[in-house]
Order: sequence, then structure tokens, then C-alpha cells
Amino acid sequence: MENNAGITTKKNSRKTIITVLVALVAAAVVLGGIMIALKLKAEKEEELRQSIINSGTFHTGITVGGVDVSGMTMEEASSALKTAEDKLTENVGFVVSDGENEYRIEKSFFTIGYNTDDMLAEAMALGREGTLEELQAELADIAANGRSFAIDYSIEKSDFAQFAADIAAQVNVAPTEATFSVKQLEMNGATNALNAVNIGKADDDTTTDLRDLRFDFVEGQPGYGLNEQKLIEELESRTEARNYGTVSFEREEIPPTVTIETLKESLVLRSSAYTSYAKGNYGRAERVHNMTKACGLIYGTVLQPGDVLSCNTLLGDRYEKYGWQPAPAVIEGGANTEDQPGGGVCQVSTTMYEAVLMGDYNIVYRQPHSSRLSYVAGGLDATINTRTIDFKWSNNTDAPVYVFTWIDKQQKRIWCEIYGAPFAADAGFDEIELYSERLPDIEPTADEYIPYSGLVQPYWMLKNSAKSGYVYDSYKIYKLNGQEVRREKIANTVYHMHPTRYYVWPGYVAGTPLQPQYKLELPKKTN
Repeated sequence: MENNAGITTKKNSRKTIITVLVALVAAAVVLGGIMIALKLKAEKEEELRQSIINSGTFHTGITVGGVDVSGMTMEEASSALKTAEDKLTENVGFVVSDGENEYRIEKSFFTIGYNTDDMLAEAMALGREGTLEELQAELADIAANGRSFAIDYSIEKSDFAQFAADIAAQVNVAPTEATFSVKQLEMNGATNALNAVNIGKADDDTTTDLRDLRFDFVEGQPGYGLNEQKLIEELESRTEARNYGTVSFEREEIPPTVTIETLKESLVLRSSAYTSYAKGNYGRAERVHNMTKACGLIYGTVLQPGDVLSCNTLLGDRYEKYGWQPAPAVIEGGANTEDQPGGGVCQVSTTMYEAVLMGDYNIVYRQPHSSRLSYVAGGLDATINTRTIDFKWSNNTDAPVYVFTWIDKQQKRIWCEIYGAPFAADAGFDEIELYSERLPDIEPTADEYIPYSGLVQPYWMLKNSAKSGYVYDSYKIYKLNGQEVRREKIANTVYHMHPTRYYVWPGYVAGTPLQPQYKLELPKKTN
């Protein structure tokens, strides 16, 4: 009995073990299935999450710049937003108007940058971070409530200078600058010379601006033009404020740069001189005629910088056939005078010589008379002669020079006025005076006797009386505010000495008694 019981117990134990093992295997199988199922589920969820993240399209409910980009790729959305960009900047540009004309600045003028790419990138990143549950929740919210991204633009600072310059070129009217010209006098038909007589008194008329007597001044007129800088600043300000549309402007007055006042500042009476012809033969009608004619031919002469004035060139040959009248002229080295066509013109060249010296212009060629003249200080004369002796001077300044010679028949004076630039501010002087210093005279030598076939013994005729020779040193005295600052020697001038000369009969022997003969006419020179 005991043995049988023991055997039964062992069999039951074995069955239990087997049952447990089967249960354990079954459990393991079930658990494995569960694990596999969970793994598969997780893989599917991750795959779904990744598909959401990497879809490459915008989620439903997203708008950019007012455009629904749901389901669009980045490229598709970018293309779709071009219209939105254009609409956003459709008002960019200006109409610039002066009330009569319009000048447009189109949108194409500007360099415009949009933030569209940045907004698309931000919108594409939406709903692409977090767990599947989080993503699904966010996508549901986006779909339900939407997400909107605004686009904007920026404009680089535009260069409006060329635009303003182009408008200015079309609307500007340049001012008319003040001008002047030499005042023309009435022509003298007899000589075809200017009638330079009694046209102004430089010595006693202090109320009249002599320049108004010598020149015709025409005042400048203002122009009108665009204030370019003002327009540029307005366009820049309006662009920055995105305040586009019409910009109005008015042409502003442009005053002339050169006025009569500024002209006169650079055109002054730089120097003037006069000589008198009131004494003796100096005032003969024929001589005055010649001087008047000479003054007229010189009147209003203009010398540009570097130009040379030649008296002989301006006056031409002095012959009767050209309207010059016979009048006293120095002959025989100053021993005598004789009526010659053009006699008297040397007083005009002498007067000019003094004015040229006081104007500090350059003397090119000057020759004194052979004898001293009473109408001018010694050493300050300049003679001329047809085709031989000339007086020349040049404009050594950087501005034009205007020369006026004229006759004051009331006071019996010849005037020379020279207009040009004033003395330089740094010249160290503001006026020049002339000074003549007389040196010891040259005494006449012994009398001379000249045989002449028209005389018979014992008659004689005086050819010329004795004259001493005169010597002068001439100077320019430079002054500043009335005080001498320096002096400069001009020339050493020697006037000829002449002994007493007699015409005698041929064969005259010194010491033979003489009897005066006054009626004999000697042959005259002809021109």
C-alpha cells in the first residue's frame, strides 16, 4: 500500500512541473507577441512622425502674406507669393511735379528686398518638432485655428542724385550774367574817326562814375532752377517713410553770379593823365584837329593780357590824303618846328605814356622828343613819327585793359584814361606818381654857319637860335595810403643841345660883316 502511494505522488509532481512549464512557455509567447506588437506600434508612430516632419509641404491652415500655402512645397509657395510681393509694393514710386510737367520714378528704379524666404522658412518649420502626439495636437490646432505669417520689404538707399540732375537739366534756366561793352561814340564822317570830344571831366566831376561814360553796362537777370539737394532729401525721407505718391517742387530763383557791381569791382580807372594845349601854337586849329582825330582812333582800344598797343598801328600813316592837317611839328633834331601833316599827335602819345606809367604797365618801346616840350615835365614825353618812331606798351596783367583818349576843348586838355583790374591787394602800393629830376644842362657850342646858294654877300639868315641841352631822370614813386614805399627809375632822357645856326652865302669867310635878310624863303620838306 505504501509503495503504491509513493509511486502515485511522484507521478502527480511530474504533471505539475509540466503544466507550469507549459504555462510559462505560453506566457512567454504571449509576452513576446505583446512586445512585438508594441515595437511595431512604436515603429509605425515614428514613421508617421517622420512623415509629418519631412513632408516638405506646408501644413493645412498656414498662410503666408495672405496666401494659403497649405499642401504647397517651398518652391510652389515661393512662386505663389510673387503676386503678393508685387501687390505689397505696387505703390512704390513717385511722381515729381512742378505743376506743369511730371517726372516719374518707377518701381524698377528701386532695389527692393523681401523677407518672403524668411517667412516661408519659419512657416515650414511650424509643427515639425515634438512627439507624434504633440505634432498631431499642433497640426489639429493649426488646421482649426490657422497660422498666418506676414511678408514685408525693404529698400536700399536709392541714389536720387542722377534723377534730380536729369530733371534739373530739363527745367533749369540759367541766369544771364551782367555784361559791359565800350560805349560807342558818334562817327565823324570827315575823318571816319570817333568824335572823342568833351565826353567827361576826370578832374572836377566827382559825382559821375566815369565808367558809366565809357561803358554800356547791362544788368544780369536771374535764372530759375531745381534745388537738387532739397529734392533728393525729400525723396529719401519719403522713401524711408514709405510715403509714396506725388512730390511737388517749385523752381527757385538763381541770381546771376556776375552783376554790374561785381563787374565794376574788377574794372576800375587804374590810371589817367592829361596834358594842356592852351599855349601858343599848341592850340592851333589844325593841331587840335589832328589830336582829336588821333584820340578818336585810339578811343576804346582793348588790350587782352599780353597784347601790345602800337600808336603807329592805330593811327596809320599821317599824310594829308588821309585827313591829317599840317600843323607845327619838331624838326631838325629839335632845332626848329615846321608844319607837317599830323603835327600834334605826339602830345596824344605823350599823354598816354604818362597814364601807362601810372598804371604800371609794361613799356615796350619809347623814344623822347629831341627837344624839351612845355606841355609835359622833362623826361616824361614819348614821340612818334610815321613809319619810323613808335610808342608801344603791353598789357602785363591777367585782365583786359581799355584805353580811352579824348579832347576836352573847354579846358583845352588831352586826356588818357586806362581801365582794367585794380592793383593787386598784395602789391604793396595803391597808386603811382611820376617825378622828373632835372640834371645839369648841356651848354650850346659855338655858332655855326651854313652856306646856302640862295644868299648873296653880305646877306644872312638865322636858321635857329641857340638851345641848351636838357637832361632829366624820371621816376615812378609807389605809394600806399599816401605814403611813399619805394621809387623806381624810369629813364635818363637827354634833349639835344643846338648852337646858333646861320644861313650864309657860299664862300662866306668867318668874320665877314653880315647884313640880315628876312624875306628869303627856304625850301620846305614835303610828305
